[in-house]
Amino acid sequence: MLKLSRIGPHQWRFVYPAIFEELVDEFHTGCEFYEEGRVADAEVLFRLVLARMPDHLDAIHHLALMLSDRGETMYARDLWSLSVVIGQMAFPPQFEQGVDRLEWGYLDNRPFLRCLRGFALTRYEDGEIEEALGMFQELLSLNPNDNQGVRAMALEALFALSRWEDAFQLTQRHHGDIFPETIYGRPLALFRLGQQDLATVALTEAVEHRPRIRAELLKKTHRRPRSPWPGRLVLGGPDEAYEYWERWGEFWKDAPGALEWLREVGQSPTNSK
Repeated sequence: MLKLSRIGPHQWRFVYPAIFEELVDEFHTGCEFYEEGRVADAEVLFRLVLARMPDHLDAIHHLALMLSDRGETMYARDLWSLSVVIGQMAFPPQFEQGVDRLEWGYLDNRPFLRCLRGFALTRYEDGEIEEALGMFQELLSLNPNDNQGVRAMALEALFALSRWEDAFQLTQRHHGDIFPETIYGRPLALFRLGQQDLATVALTEAVEHRPRIRAELLKKTHRRPRSPWPGRLVLGGPDEAYEYWERWGEFWKDAPGALEWLREVGQSPTNSK
């Protein structure tokens, strides 16, 4: 069985049974097959690992990813749901929710954090915004450094729920962030709150850092750019701008006067090129 071990004040990490080490080579070979596109071979290995260790969270997570990739989203969701239940069963009564941490820096914690994020994303995509937000917030509480980029999805969920003040506070906790969601989310949240002057200052800073996002938001038609590295976004590149518009364009469109404000604030010889 999985267990949590206290390793310091409010710090915990997962501890795995002996069989986990016995399956390391098999699991990593499955991961290599998956990365090489040998999906069927990878699936066989992940299922063999789970046959010997049903609570192998990383094997469950990777199998769920494979099912999701081929459109079997319901089965993928079920696997992620199961993995979260398995992981949470390891939490002892002494674990203080909202206070204690399961930080990403400890490798043994990563499988559970991956599974919880995967399940949260499926719930969000299924329209269960409140439930997904709770999981995103749990992840940010367990791992405040947020090595998984959960804050971007938490912010999107807050906007979807029209919780502008909470959205602004989240951006403040990650001030200086490089995520487009945070950089452009801060001024939009302030705009929604009626804080026009502060919003304009924040928007000016956002446009200076990511001018292509402003340009993409203001386009009448949008076309996905060709990426030099498929599957990876270029920071500040046109593919990043398109991805931002694809997820956040409606939030700007639905805020009365926001696009007009964006057009006025961003006008300068530099940003109009």
